[in-house]
Amino acid sequence: MLFSKLRRASFFQKQLMAIIGTNLLILAIAAFLIYSAFVDDYRDNLVKTMDSNASLLSAASRSALLFHDEQAGQMILASLAKIPAMRFAQLLDAEKKRFATYTRDDASWDVMLDDIKPGHFFTNDNLYLTQEVTLGEDVLGYIVLSADTDSLQAQQRRYGRMVLWVFVLGSLLAYLLNWRMQKRLQLPVKRLIHLVDYVAKEGRYDQRIFNRRQDDIGRLVNGINSMLDTIEEHQSKLSEHHEHLEGLVELRTEQLYERANFDALTQLPNRHSLTENITQAIEIARERKTNLALMFLDLDRFKVINDSLGHFMGDKLLIEVAKKIQHKLTDNDVVGRWGGDEFVVLIQNPKDLSAVDSLAKEIIASLSLPLIVSGHQLHISTSIGIACFPDDGDDASSLLKHADTSMYKAKELGPGRFRFFDQDMLNDSVWRLELETQLRQASAQQQFTLVYQPKVNVIDEQLVGLEALIRWNNGQEYINPSTFLPIAEDIGLMESISVWVLKQACQQNADWQRAGFDIVPVAVNLPASFLMSPQCLDLIKGALHQSSLAAQFLEIEITENTFIASTELAVDVLSAIHDLGVKIAIDDFGTGYSCMSYLRDLPINTLKIDGIFINDLVAPDCVQEESAEDHHLRDEGIVRTIITLGKSLGLSTVAECVEHDYQVQILKSMGCDVIQGYFYSKPLQVDALETYLGAHGRISKES
Repeated sequence: MLFSKLRRASFFQKQLMAIIGTNLLILAIAAFLIYSAFVDDYRDNLVKTMDSNASLLSAASRSALLFHDEQAGQMILASLAKIPAMRFAQLLDAEKKRFATYTRDDASWDVMLDDIKPGHFFTNDNLYLTQEVTLGEDVLGYIVLSADTDSLQAQQRRYGRMVLWVFVLGSLLAYLLNWRMQKRLQLPVKRLIHLVDYVAKEGRYDQRIFNRRQDDIGRLVNGINSMLDTIEEHQSKLSEHHEHLEGLVELRTEQLYERANFDALTQLPNRHSLTENITQAIEIARERKTNLALMFLDLDRFKVINDSLGHFMGDKLLIEVAKKIQHKLTDNDVVGRWGGDEFVVLIQNPKDLSAVDSLAKEIIASLSLPLIVSGHQLHISTSIGIACFPDDGDDASSLLKHADTSMYKAKELGPGRFRFFDQDMLNDSVWRLELETQLRQASAQQQFTLVYQPKVNVIDEQLVGLEALIRWNNGQEYINPSTFLPIAEDIGLMESISVWVLKQACQQNADWQRAGFDIVPVAVNLPASFLMSPQCLDLIKGALHQSSLAAQFLEIEITENTFIASTELAVDVLSAIHDLGVKIAIDDFGTGYSCMSYLRDLPINTLKIDGIFINDLVAPDCVQEESAEDHHLRDEGIVRTIITLGKSLGLSTVAECVEHDYQVQILKSMGCDVIQGYFYSKPLQVDALETYLGAHGRISKES
């Protein structure tokens, strides 16, 4: 039937059917190929887009997974709401447990967590993509994304309509070409106009004009198609660049937020963020009528480590300290870096004060353990002040101030202690501020004095040395050095005071020498911060040169804690001082982090046994109870061990705080070399000491 109709058809009809059939076949093949390429490209682009989003989310969520910050993870996933195709997303931890979730209103989770593997696949017209969140070689978690292909289906429908129109136009074109050849020039122009209108209205450059002509019109069509290719390529690059810029802007916004709210070193909330958290916690506690506690932590001896080992090592130490504190807190607690070596811990709704007490003890115990940082074994502790809402303050400012005040009170008790705030501390704080002002003025005007305590040879009771001790009268009373020297360290006056003591002692010793006294070495206590400063050696040289005092008549006393942070640096500094001819003694030996290695390596001359051990030496007939006898034997054993250790290393031993004859006899029997204490003399003013020297025959024969 069909073939008979074809035979009866006219030439024009056959020609028309051939042209239309050929055109339709070509269009069908082209449509199929374009459609296949379009679907593949769309899926590839969708996979690349989702993979890029997953990479950005992975980078942004590392810190959230690392610090178990579910809120930050939720906020990161919430940004996916801007992507219409995104159905849902989940942030999983390393064990594939849900950490944060985003779900579009009309979507639902339809993937089993156990089946999740890195990669992507399509099913049910949806894309599923999984990517690992890594830090170095460690897998912190997974990002799981799912996007729909609704836009592809919409494009398919649109493509079908477009192909239909192309088919209609192709058929019409074939008809017109066959019947009206004179119109052959109009059709390309119309198609060009249609294309221009499409570009102008839609702002898209994806359509092209099919062309097989080789004449001028054909070259024009090819030129326009080529121009559209170039524009489309540039448009695609511009779109990618725009997306990249949007990503950079979003990343920059996140970075600015982190800089404004988090400490760059420890990644903990900074002072601004902490204050906001405390304010919000107070509002919640006030509404719910609950309590909260605020801990103010200040590291003990951090300045010594920072000054001796450098800021780089200090920064590493702060990072380790921050980690240790975090490990002791619950998810409801907040720890932040207040500044320098100070941290603040916010404890929301504690059970009672005993729970806060226990947490403070745990933190102190944890930080008291040795830390290995870049090959250095560091010992550090912390002092903690605690203020509670609502008893100790009803706003963030007052709680922080009172916690800070109680922290200073804890420091006065010694390293590694904590105190709860009480109202009496405010009076002490006012007194401390007044003392700081007076101390600054005293330092500027050099309103200090030195007293000198003799050191006596235990065998012949001859004077063998003096120790220079600083004294200060603030105009009302004498302030104990154990009170004002720590304050001077806190407010940065310790170096200037140490320089004054050093120069004053050298000058006084030189004056005695010129006055005809038989000179003995004068010992000066120097803190770690002074000894580890770059100008330490020059200042000691300057004091000797200015006073014209020979170096052998100066002795430097240091504590064990001076060089525990960095034995290598201490060896260099003390060796340089020793090379000048200055003697070096370790003061309060036995009370710090005693270590045999530094006694071997450091160029020291003398061990001074701390008075706490000497005070516990009692006459044998005074020991009655068995426990007291054990205590006596233990302390006597410690003193004997220190003296034996000193002699084995060729060091002189000095016993401090000797007040009784039986103590002298015990020390003499143990082989101690030098006695210092009230048994022979208390610390003396210059005039009184000169009288003492004259009475003990210390006037040289030449005078």
